[in-house]
Amino acid sequence: MRRPLFAVCLCLVMLSVVRLGWKTLWGEQEGAQGSGSPLTGKTLTVTGRVYQKEEQTIYLKDIEIQAIHQENQTNQKYQTTAAGLQQNNPDKFYTIPKRNDSLICKTEENIQNIPLGSRVLVSGIFQEFPEASNPGEFHQKNYYKVLQVAGKLEKGNVQAKSTSFWPVREGLYQLKCAWKERLFRIFPEKEASIMSAMLLGDKTGLDKEIREVYKRNGIIHILSISGLHITMIGMVIYKILRKGMGLPVWVAALAGGLILVFYGILTGLGVSACRAIGMYLIRMLGEMWGRSYDMLTALGIVGAVTVLGNPLYLTHAGFLLSYGAVLGIGLLTPLFLQEKNAVPKPVRKYRKYRENRSLYFLEKQVEKLWSGLKETVAVSGVIALATLPVMLWFYYEVPVYAIFLNLLVLPFMKLVMGAGMLAMLIPGLGWLGKIDCLILGAYEWLCRLWDCMPFHTWNPGKPEVWQIAVYYLLLFSAVWWKRGYFGKRRFFFITAAIAVLSLQSIPETKITFLDVGQGDGICVQTASGKAYLFDCGSSSRSKVGSYVLFPFLKHEGISHLDGVFVSHPDADHVNGIVELLKEGEEQGITVGTVILPDIREEAKWEEFAKIMEAASLTDILYIGAGDTIVDGKNRLTCLHPPKGYTASDANAYSQCFYLEFGERDSTFSLLLTGDVEEEGEALFLEELEKRDIRDVTILKAAHHGSRNSTSLEMLQRLRPSMTLISCGKNNRYGHPHKELLERLEASGTETLQTPETGAVTVTYKKGRAAVETYFRKNRFTTYVKH
Repeated sequence: MRRPLFAVCLCLVMLSVVRLGWKTLWGEQEGAQGSGSPLTGKTLTVTGRVYQKEEQTIYLKDIEIQAIHQENQTNQKYQTTAAGLQQNNPDKFYTIPKRNDSLICKTEENIQNIPLGSRVLVSGIFQEFPEASNPGEFHQKNYYKVLQVAGKLEKGNVQAKSTSFWPVREGLYQLKCAWKERLFRIFPEKEASIMSAMLLGDKTGLDKEIREVYKRNGIIHILSISGLHITMIGMVIYKILRKGMGLPVWVAALAGGLILVFYGILTGLGVSACRAIGMYLIRMLGEMWGRSYDMLTALGIVGAVTVLGNPLYLTHAGFLLSYGAVLGIGLLTPLFLQEKNAVPKPVRKYRKYRENRSLYFLEKQVEKLWSGLKETVAVSGVIALATLPVMLWFYYEVPVYAIFLNLLVLPFMKLVMGAGMLAMLIPGLGWLGKIDCLILGAYEWLCRLWDCMPFHTWNPGKPEVWQIAVYYLLLFSAVWWKRGYFGKRRFFFITAAIAVLSLQSIPETKITFLDVGQGDGICVQTASGKAYLFDCGSSSRSKVGSYVLFPFLKHEGISHLDGVFVSHPDADHVNGIVELLKEGEEQGITVGTVILPDIREEAKWEEFAKIMEAASLTDILYIGAGDTIVDGKNRLTCLHPPKGYTASDANAYSQCFYLEFGERDSTFSLLLTGDVEEEGEALFLEELEKRDIRDVTILKAAHHGSRNSTSLEMLQRLRPSMTLISCGKNNRYGHPHKELLERLEASGTETLQTPETGAVTVTYKKGRAAVETYFRKNRFTTYVKH
């Protein structure tokens, strides 16, 4: 075995996989919604040691809860401890921060006066990190769980601090602040924020637009302290100490390693930085002992140590991308780099003229240039191949031209970092910042140019576990069978592997009721391959389009919505749609037609001005009661409002749709009612009677479960098998109202509420409809049309 130590490390990682569990690694990671922490919203007094700080935030570890300030039944404040709280409620499972957890504390205090390493007594309002409740949504709680951060304290008040602290760590922090200040003096604000992120790992002031542009084009990694940065800095330091200053090997290796460790601490010791520093230190140990360096063995040692210390890193996107990229370079590079024909043919022709020194020099330079270009292309290609499933698993899409853009960007990174470092470190060299400004301007221009290119983003959606397994099997088959018949066709293996990831399940009718908080958002995917959105907005969640809608559409592999239906202009139904119309193309999502209610002509522009403005480049269609959209075997029929109808309350003319899927003798039906109530509901009932619509499969309760909607008469006529209520948790309107819940219970319908279930997905196929809730993932209910 060529790499026995690497094999041992790999076995240790696999043991960690077993220890962590299959579901934690490959599940959606949202699981069932727990009871949460009883501390949420309560004022805590804790002690902890400050191990990191930025802007108005301090990070505490070794925490101990001293007191919990809460109110008893007589509204008198009293204090208890975490142990006392658990003792008083022995039958309840509580998520209470433990000593080995960390807390993020936001405070108005001057954090410059709170040295790193000092122990502080602080009080603040405890908040848990939110869970994801929709497919594709970022799960903050799981993300911080990997980092062992239990929650955050809002409005923190530092009451006392110790006199002892970490002088080295605090000194490095002050040095970082001084360097950041210098960067902002040298560079314009936008470029300074980029250089601060690139050189110091400080992204607090990073320009948001630049961050998004870099992310869309696959070069966001240059803004992180990654292996590229560490390797570049480490090797420059070693060469200066060893060759430039003539120091012994052990002195150069030890000094260089120590400088790099201090630099890592200064920049925050991210996952990628820790990996690169660890591998660099192993390489320096090899230099000191006169042993050869093996990249994969070093990677295995550092990875095994990291995973054994915290197995949850195996679910962390940054960890998997960083280690996957290096593993790909070590294992897949032979696919692209071979000894044979290493020099291009035009250069090989001149070998017989080596007596001509000019031609010989030219040959050497072209050979060097060709080798460097070929190596850069190979490394970019293998990194993309090795990390492709990880990118799709966590982000659901990949920028198609990222490989080519990186070929233009990466060769200049040494110059950017070198000039930036010199300008930051040495007074009088600030003029070097102009070089970086030119290069960074070129980066931005290239990204804008790439944005305009067709097929900019590939979005097949989140792959299944079996697809990832088959992908890597095919990819590594191309490495194992690199000779003979299979070797000649190794690129067919790569093409087949990518094709496997692009496979999507057989089209079927799928309806998802998104948990948008206090609002509505329904996505309908039909068996014909079309997708429709019925409302999307929220009055309780900010930027619902960016945080809920876009991630969901990408998770599902939806890049085009054939129709976007707007029931009425209330913000809790449309603000997500406005985001979609304004930012959708940048996110790789297009809209075919916006469908609005065909109300009185004068009222259209008054009521839907925001939608009209946002949809200036999109087709708009007005439909009213009786209009039908036919999609293969599916029918979408508008039942309300009547054409030309208007009312003082927008809820009264809210669009209502009756959706039928499948054959006539086995129809799955869905009734969407928007916010219709009272006067509008009376007209809606007349249309139901006129069309003799009865016995619907699923009813979306009107107006988030208001007492004045979804009347008993409607329920007796429709007799829904399931009723879905979309509203916010503990909303200020009291939705759903008790009166409605009693009516639903009396009607015999099964009722689901998005605050309790998260997103609800209904899949219809061959006469059966399966209902799956986001929380309690194992809960399935099947409805069969009789």
